[in-house]
Amino acid sequence: MKIRDAFAKSELTSEVVTVDLPGVGEVKVEMRSKSVDEQYDLLDKVPRKPNGDFNGKLLAVETILATAYEPGTEELAFESADRDMLLGKDAAAFQTLLTAANKAAGLQGEDEVVSDLDETPVDETSTS
Repeated sequence: MKIRDAFAKSELTSEVVTVDLPGVGEVKVEMRSKSVDEQYDLLDKVPRKPNGDFNGKLLAVETILATAYEPGTEELAFESADRDMLLGKDAAAFQTLLTAANKAAGLQGEDEVVSDLDETPVDETSTS
């Protein structure tokens, strides 16, 4: 099969991940892959630091928001209003979600981008 034909037949993927939430127990979340267009749209939404680098904390949470679904449904697991709530929860549970979200969004290998959870000021007016 030619590569063009293979790409034309390929589909987006999903993976159900188990997250251990302290005080709650194990919950399942479905992480769905993104198309190339969706991946670039996601990256375009994230403000940059003054030096041009991505703000890792915001990229991390936006990636989770974009890829996490209630398993077997079309319902996103989180809404944009959940950003602060997610960032205020257990770091190990967040990291489990983030690792799966990075894979689903095609951002694996971008550890230096998505694990930089510092408080460096961000130019929130940037729309690059």
